[in-house]
Amino acid sequence: MTTAEPTGTGGSSGASAIAASVMSWRWVTWMLGAALTIWAVVLVVAMWPTSGLSWHFFPAGASALFGASGLHLYADNPGYQIGPITFVVARMLAPLGDSGAKTAAQLLMTAVGPACIALLVPVIPRSLRGPRVWWAAFAVMPGWVVLSVRWGHLDDVLAVLLLVLTLRAVLRRRPVWAGALLAAAAASKPWAIDAAPLLLGLDRRAWKAAFATLAAGLAITWGPFIVAAPGTLTALTPSVLLAPGSGLWALGVHDQIVPAWDRTVAFVAALGTALVAQLRGRWAGVLVAALAVRIALDPQDNAYYVGSLVIAAAVYDLFGTRRTIPWLTIVTTLVFWQPFTADWNNRLTTTTGWAHWWFSNPDAVGYLHLAWCVAIVVLVLAGPKPPSVADDDSRADNVALA
Repeated sequence: MTTAEPTGTGGSSGASAIAASVMSWRWVTWMLGAALTIWAVVLVVAMWPTSGLSWHFFPAGASALFGASGLHLYADNPGYQIGPITFVVARMLAPLGDSGAKTAAQLLMTAVGPACIALLVPVIPRSLRGPRVWWAAFAVMPGWVVLSVRWGHLDDVLAVLLLVLTLRAVLRRRPVWAGALLAAAAASKPWAIDAAPLLLGLDRRAWKAAFATLAAGLAITWGPFIVAAPGTLTALTPSVLLAPGSGLWALGVHDQIVPAWDRTVAFVAALGTALVAQLRGRWAGVLVAALAVRIALDPQDNAYYVGSLVIAAAVYDLFGTRRTIPWLTIVTTLVFWQPFTADWNNRLTTTTGWAHWWFSNPDAVGYLHLAWCVAIVVLVLAGPKPPSVADDDSRADNVALA
């Protein structure tokens, strides 16, 4: 009995130390969560007075879809480069009224940013978690609120969320879920289909199930519109003005209207780059590389692009590197952050300093964005492969994706 007593005491002491450590970590987590919430609130409040600039597209499109246009929605409204799932979600918010729906959407969309990082945590190898995840969550917020609050682009928010869930499903080796989620992403915002090579990260035996589910999902969501109005495909590639600050302008295309070939070339180039990245084992960079190519060939330089870019950059920072500080996310935010003025028509006379320079030199901005795009493609395709860490407690098996 006397010899057993110290052992019992030691065991009790060890258990107490572990319990204290767990409680301490929980306290730190709560504190960091509170700080992230405060950070998000500060950013939202700063942008709230002039916000939701693009929100009107979504209730209007939802009304048309469930009203006069129906399955002729895109043929009747060629400016809507927005997937039907987005309009369904917007319709669900309609009972809140115009103002209530807009406010609820902005707040929910803002929460999606840190939620994307949180959804990735369980599939990050344990040795790559820790403070770097929190750094990433803090780093994405300035760019994310431009998308969620300032502009209120529900389609991009849904696409990003569903793409993150697609990556999570691939890492957990769930082919049917991966295919279905990717189809839903493309039915929220068409450009999301560029991430299709992510499905190749599954085991070869699962490819058939994943791609069959993707095809079925696209047929279910887009098929009825195409059958009812064959002009839908043409309507999804409308003629838009070519902005002097765009990547396409920096590449030397100075037409007033975007060339007819641009959409097709952008789709093929982005999908091809994503495919090469996946086949070379650079799966962590598939999203950011595909977006980089699309931005380089985009006829516009819209400020809200930064939202999807920072999440894609954060994915690369978390899975493709071991760095504690998410430098790619931070640099992406700085490169694509644009000054804002409510008086757009008089921006050159009402702004000063850096904001005035930005508005006065769209060519330089375009070259800066293009340089970022080229650097990303080089980094992803020629850079190191994502860290491969065996961790039985984590469901992320990076070796299967290499």
